[in-house]
Amino acid sequence: MSIISYLRVSTAGQTVENQRQAITAAGFKVGKEFADQATSGTTAADSRDGWAKCAAYLREGDTLVVYALDRLGRSTVDVLTQINALSARGVRLVILMQGFDTDTPAGKLALTMFAAFAEFEHGIRKERQREGIARARLEGGKYQGRKPKLTAEQQAELRRRFDAGENRAALSREFGIDRVTVHRYCAAPTDR
Repeated sequence: MSIISYLRVSTAGQTVENQRQAITAAGFKVGKEFADQATSGTTAADSRDGWAKCAAYLREGDTLVVYALDRLGRSTVDVLTQINALSARGVRLVILMQGFDTDTPAGKLALTMFAAFAEFEHGIRKERQREGIARARLEGGKYQGRKPKLTAEQQAELRRRFDAGENRAALSREFGIDRVTVHRYCAAPTDR
């Protein structure tokens, strides 16, 4: 049962030192620290190297201390996904600024409320998306869907290297796409 901290700053001119000091001042004796420097909170958590290493390191019974909720991310759905994944693995999460602790009844209540808001936000976003697509189609077939992130040549190269056994995370970094996108391209039929 270790205490682990995750620190994140958005720009190169910022430092994680204030977050580190606040966690120490709160009485946590951190055994292992993970950080993302100059990484936007809008970047999905799984696409951040420091978070990915932190998530992989955490074990059941560990405590993860984060300075503030927005250090996990700025997308409600992404943050909730990470919180749920930690909870499912038996990791206690403490967020100092919001006084959030998944070991307390209030922390569990807050988690449930986050889940409800995230589900609501997701539903509203999907509804707006469907309305926008329908309107674009009515206006003369303007909607053509999202453009592929990779060219046909890049997709073929990605698939070849994935099939050869290269690591998904390394491929995602090299091609500038999420690991989920790597999986989507590589699991799709080749006539894509």
